[in-house]
Amino acid sequence: MKKLFATLSAALLALLSSSCLDHEATITINKDGSGTITEQTLFSAEASAMMEQMAGLGGEGQDPLAKMIDAEATAASAKKMGEGVEVEKAEKIDKDGRKGGRVTYKFKDINKVKFVMGGSMADAGKSMQPPGLPEEKKPEQKPITFKLEDGKLTLTNPQDKPVTADGEKLEKPEIDEQQLAMAQGMFKDMRMALKVQFPGGIQESDADHVAGNTITLAEMEFAKLVSDPAKLKKLMELDDPAAAAKAFKGVDGLKVESKETISVTLK
Repeated sequence: MKKLFATLSAALLALLSSSCLDHEATITINKDGSGTITEQTLFSAEASAMMEQMAGLGGEGQDPLAKMIDAEATAASAKKMGEGVEVEKAEKIDKDGRKGGRVTYKFKDINKVKFVMGGSMADAGKSMQPPGLPEEKKPEQKPITFKLEDGKLTLTNPQDKPVTADGEKLEKPEIDEQQLAMAQGMFKDMRMALKVQFPGGIQESDADHVAGNTITLAEMEFAKLVSDPAKLKKLMELDDPAAAAKAFKGVDGLKVESKETISVTLK
């Protein structure tokens, strides 16, 4: 049974780390500096079915969805986001055969918040990993930071070239036609988005993508990108957000903020 569970865990990790998810993070900032961070993750029907199988084999303690919204895990994620960040609510989602979780964090002072897109998702993935598997080297991602003063917010999203935790520059993989075809199948259900909302409204901002009271820092709808192999290959080869923003400006399915620092004057 343990061997079967480990096999399923490894298979599920492959699904979760590659393609079968819709992950959106929304940071809501009030004029007084308080606000919330909501992270929602939905898995494809295929991954959701595998999760149910794992839960059936291992019980509630081995349910990946339960681990995503586990009180101890979400509290640890809140602590990483900065001083004063707390968990407000954590809940499971079941929508049209797709399952997932939604965690809402609250804070009193945006100046103390440090946010890494997908950070809590990565932590949840580690908890699903079967024992004995070597830890994969992944680039260390610097957090988004905020400075709010006299109604003006400065948001800094570091865009350094990706390096490993050891400081080594990651080599760009060569992408052949077979890998490209595989990526088209894998990424078709994937979507990721990072947005910042201002309930009181935006007076002015130099951000690239502003709509109403919302700024989109990143949004990728891979279903709209994989239909064109040339565009997909180009996207996979880019490791610089600014270069991606320039190369794919106006392309349906991709929004990327080109600037490392943006300013927002709140109403």
